Amino acid sequence: IQALRPGFYSSEDYTASIIENIDENRADGKPFFVYLALQAPHDPFQLPDNWLDRYKGRYDAGYDATRADRIERMKALGILDTKATVFPRLANVPAWNDLPADEKRMSARKMELFAAMVENMDANIGKLIGYLKTNKLYENTLIIFLSDNGPEGNIMPMGAPWDNSNFENWGKKGTFIQYGPAWAQVGAGPLRMFKGFVSEGGIRTPLIISGKGVTGSGRISDAVAHVKDVPATILDAAGVTHPETFEGKKVATLQGKTLTPILSNTSDAVRSSDDWTGWQLFGNRAIRQGDWKLMWMCEPFGTSQWQLYNLKDDPGETIDLASKHPDIRKQLEKHWDEYVKTNNVILPDVSPLCRNN
Repeated sequence: IQALRPGFYSSEDYTASIIENIDENRADGKPFFVYLALQAPHDPFQLPDNWLDRYKGRYDAGYDATRADRIERMKALGILDTKATVFPRLANVPAWNDLPADEKRMSARKMELFAAMVENMDANIGKLIGYLKTNKLYENTLIIFLSDNGPEGNIMPMGAPWDNSNFENWGKKGTFIQYGPAWAQVGAGPLRMFKGFVSEGGIRTPLIISGKGVTGSGRISDAVAHVKDVPATILDAAGVTHPETFEGKKVATLQGKTLTPILSNTSDAVRSSDDWTGWQLFGNRAIRQGDWKLMWMCEPFGTSQWQLYNLKDDPGETIDLASKHPDIRKQLEKHWDEYVKTNNVILPDVSPLCRNN
């Protein structure tokens, strides 16, 4: 077992290791695949000392004002429709102005640390991209950046060896800082809930693709994409056919679709109105087809009944149209049954997210 270097910080060391690995094998001239799975900005929020106060004072206005400002900026930039619905602040989250001064100070500090972790992550990704450019590898590399889920709003139990008792030490080694549901809703923007839920705040995440095969920089696509599209896209970019067998065993068929038509700017979508996809997490479930989404979430986060939303008109999932469009609801319920059968879904009797409610 090799000990970590003094001052080890995962974002820095993972990136340095990836660069070293590419450099060691660059002379062979062969194509390479790199998977850089940074832990940041996952909790616990921890940073090198010189990054701790990077955003000091930036979030003193609080989560309500910050969320409203971000949503307005998204509308101004054309990322969000000017009439987009917004999922309201959760009932168990107090208004910022109702918090005592000391709670405001601690809450804002949590977001400061999170923001600094994001910037630190960006800086390290920049080191990797800088290496590719310096060594004339960038122009022939397809870069895919994505998040694994929406912002983390769940508070996890924190015990030994973590110690948050000294406010001045927050963000340093040995502390376990999380920012909770209020700031998670800031990260989710207008969307409903956050990590752990199949609502849009939990599953709609950033996807940025650049480099080889991408035409037209700075484009924003509204096409429906899924993480299962990533393998199909990589194989397509590499000119590799998905194998039917491996070492004599049958390989599962790819369920995703290559995003090449969107990347090459030859099409606005890779899914037709007939295509659908589904999710299941902790017993909560959803099916999406086009702009329609059928969702079942346990109480108190949902109704423990199927609800129907039109995401084009209602990205915040605030208006249940199940009773108004029973035909669409039934159609999507059939897709759910097919999803269960195809993927051997076994639903828990009680969702761990809702079992104590």
